[in-house]
Amino acid sequence: GTTIECDQDANDLTLTGDVTDEADNCSNGLEATYSDAVADGSCANESVITRTWTLVDDCGNETNLVQTINVVDTTAPVLTLPSDATVECTESTDPAATGTATATDTCGNVTVTYS
Repeated sequence: GTTIECDQDANDLTLTGDVTDEADNCSNGLEATYSDAVADGSCANESVITRTWTLVDDCGNETNLVQTINVVDTTAPVLTLPSDATVECTESTDPAATGTATATDTCGNVTVTYS
């Protein structure tokens, strides 16, 4: 199978692979086509694509082969911290008073927590 990151385009055949050796004993110029079935992966940003490649010759003879494409999320989110803060001993250290961290993720939502 092939593995790509969740922010990559599964329809980009330069990433997932293309059939380039189509051949038939009587037909020329054949071009394989594909259809995808997508199943959930192990987390919300991941999936498993079952890509069925089909090649049909001029007489309607058909060959099907299956490719598995694993879409994974192995990229950590980016965390942006607020500036350092100084508070009096009687003031709150709650993020509302000291600043809140923010985060972004290439493939989904992210939750920022603190302790």
